Amino acid sequence: MAELLIRNARIVDPSTHGSVVEGGWLLARTGLIVGLGSGEAPRQTSDRTEIDAGGMTLLPGLLNAHMHLYSMYSRGIATGRSSRRFIDVLQDLWWRLDRSLLKDACWMSAMFSGMDCLRCGTTTIVDHHASPNYIQGSLSTLSEALNTLGLRHVLSYEITDRNGVQSAIDGIEENLRFYDAVSGRGGLASGMIGLHASFTLSDATLDRLRLAVGSRTPGYHVHVAEGAVDEEDSLRTYDKRVVQRLYDAGLLGRHSLAVHCVGIDAAERRLLAESHTPVVVNTMSNMNNAVGLPAVREMLAEGIAVGIGTDGYTANMFEAVRNTLVALRHQYEDPAGFWNEVQRAQFDTNAEIVTLATGRQVGRLAEGAAADFVLVDYASPTPFTADNAFGHVFFGMSSDLVDTVVVDGRVVVQGHHVLGTDRSALERESRKVAASVWDAFARLS
Repeated sequence: MAELLIRNARIVDPSTHGSVVEGGWLLARTGLIVGLGSGEAPRQTSDRTEIDAGGMTLLPGLLNAHMHLYSMYSRGIATGRSSRRFIDVLQDLWWRLDRSLLKDACWMSAMFSGMDCLRCGTTTIVDHHASPNYIQGSLSTLSEALNTLGLRHVLSYEITDRNGVQSAIDGIEENLRFYDAVSGRGGLASGMIGLHASFTLSDATLDRLRLAVGSRTPGYHVHVAEGAVDEEDSLRTYDKRVVQRLYDAGLLGRHSLAVHCVGIDAAERRLLAESHTPVVVNTMSNMNNAVGLPAVREMLAEGIAVGIGTDGYTANMFEAVRNTLVALRHQYEDPAGFWNEVQRAQFDTNAEIVTLATGRQVGRLAEGAAADFVLVDYASPTPFTADNAFGHVFFGMSSDLVDTVVVDGRVVVQGHHVLGTDRSALERESRKVAASVWDAFARLS
């Protein structure tokens, strides 16, 4: 049994029940943490790899509860249109982009976005994928790339009616095929069932999904009231608000994710709370799309668990956590607010979300938890204690300081470089693939 020992580290648990151990050690075996403490480490064994952290800070790996890997292809792209409303953004950019993706583009987007995640200290992503012209096998293609990199992942395919009935059926089948293939297998891959949003999902498609799922008990990963169009359509077409419709369809619960929730009302918040459905907020993306910000304070008051994602806007969870804090303070005009809430969202709720999705304790530095952690080359110019650990993470640390990343007990980033990849060669190949994607995108204008 191969072992990995990290010694001479400042071991920091930045959760709301955090701790700081100076001169600490952590021992991992077969993908799990089997011991940690301070002082003298366990004796050397013949099959052990040792890393002297040199005083670097050891944190649990960061977790992204809502990601779109394929958003990589939007970097530098020109839509040729001036999008003034959220629906225009979807039609002018994202729905043209996802229709431009084929197998090689899906694989390359997973490789590059996955490398970005790892280099930023993110060890698990919950991704929501769409590629209407390459549905069957698309999740396996993403998973193959992410497994190569060593990034833990929870994947789903976006079921939607906007590309026709057969495409919706194919999306259902792809979700269930991948979910069945990875469930109970261990490893880095897990599955959920992805849905775009209520306004692109007919009752007939939801009925097909319910019938296809049968006795399985998956979690559902769905965009909820990101823009006004979602609630307007639900009220006009079904005479009920979005969360009520999803609840009636059996899509809510503690294993599901309601993403965004910018436009929901008080009754919908109560329904999310009663069904124990976590909400994943994506404030950077929401501000970029000018759709407003979710009522996080009211959600928390109802007892809703709130996590943090990036919606593909960035791979950098340090950046996402910081921006979530300042966005909510700005929204509520409260310069002292949301400190504990944002801390809890990333280091407690995101950990709970990923643990439920993967069936493995993730996001914790404890015996029996997944050996997913990072070493941050952070010099602390002020005292560093359990009481102020999140202050150091928030104000002092950044992705640029991430030196080493370990996932499932395997070192995947060292010296800020993703191991086992030829990044220059991948970049050259990716630019060729991107050119094809952008050509297809332009033809859809």
